[in-house]
Amino acid sequence: MEIISHATIAAVCYTKSERSPDPIFILRSILGSPVLWGTICFIAGFSLFFRGFPLLQRKRLILNTPTSTVRAASLGAVEISGKVVGPYTLISPLSESDCFYYRAVAHTSTSGEQQKKTRLAEESLYVPFFLDDGTGCLMVDPRGAEMDLRTSLEEEYSPSQAAAFTRHFLARHGISVESSVTLEEYCIREGDHLFVLGRLQENSALGEDQINPLNGPKTGFLSAEAADLQRRAALDPMHLQPENAGAPEAAVDGKQFDVNPPVVLAKGIPGQPFFISWRSQKNIVQILAWESVLCIWGGPILAVAGLSLLVSRFFI
Repeated sequence: MEIISHATIAAVCYTKSERSPDPIFILRSILGSPVLWGTICFIAGFSLFFRGFPLLQRKRLILNTPTSTVRAASLGAVEISGKVVGPYTLISPLSESDCFYYRAVAHTSTSGEQQKKTRLAEESLYVPFFLDDGTGCLMVDPRGAEMDLRTSLEEEYSPSQAAAFTRHFLARHGISVESSVTLEEYCIREGDHLFVLGRLQENSALGEDQINPLNGPKTGFLSAEAADLQRRAALDPMHLQPENAGAPEAAVDGKQFDVNPPVVLAKGIPGQPFFISWRSQKNIVQILAWESVLCIWGGPILAVAGLSLLVSRFFI
C-alpha cells in the first residue's frame, strides 16, 4: 500500500507539473494580447493629441514674435540671432575647452526594456556672453532658459581611460572614480551661432551674485576674478599650466564689453517662453510644425486603432 500511495502521488505531481503554465508562454500571451496593445494605443493616442497643441502654440508664438537686429531691438518679447562673443571664458570640466557656458551631467542608466536614468551630479556655470549680429552686441542672461545646445561630450566613463579633468569632476561631486557612469556636457563657445527667444528688459545688476565656483547653487555670472579661480581650480590639480591659464583678458579682438549693460536679453514674466538654441528660427519652426501635425492628427488615428482592437476583443 505504501508503494502504491507513493506512486500515485508521483503520478499526480507529474500530471500537475505538465499542466502548470509556462511563464514564457504567459508572457508571450500577454504581449500578444489585443487588450494590452489596444489600451496602450488608446492612451498613447490621447496623450499625443493633447501634446500637439502646446507645440502648435509655441510655433505660432515664434512666428508672431518680432525678429529683430540688436540695434533695432526694443523692450519686450524679441527674437535675436547672432554669433557668440564675450570678454573672458571658463574651462569646461569634461571636454576641457574654453567656453562661456557649460552644463555637465553625470548619471547612471538601468538596463532593460525601460531604461531609467539616475542623475548623480549636475554642474552649470557661465560668464557674460553676447550675441553679435553685425549691428551691435547684446548681453544674454541664460538663467531659466530652455537650452537646445549641441552635445560637446557624451560618453561612457571608463576608469582606465579617463582624463584627469574627468576624474577631477567626479571627485568634486563625491562620485567614485571607479564607478560606471555616463557623462554629458553642453557648451556655448566663442563663434557659436545662437537663436534666442526671450525678453529684452532692463538689467537688474546681473553681476551682484558673485559665487564660489566650487560650492553652492549656481546663480549669476562669474566675474573675471571668479572665472580665473575656476580655471585654476580645474587646471592646478592636474599640474597643467597652459598659456591661457592666467587671468582672462578684458576684451576679445580689441572689442570692449560692458558686463553691466543697461538692457539684457533674459527670462521674462512667468509662463513666457525663453529658450536658447543652436538651430535657426526657420529650422525650429519646421520641427515644431512637423511634430504638432504628427501629434494632433496621428494621435487620434492611434487612439481609434486602439479602440478598434478593444471593441473587436470584447464585442465581436
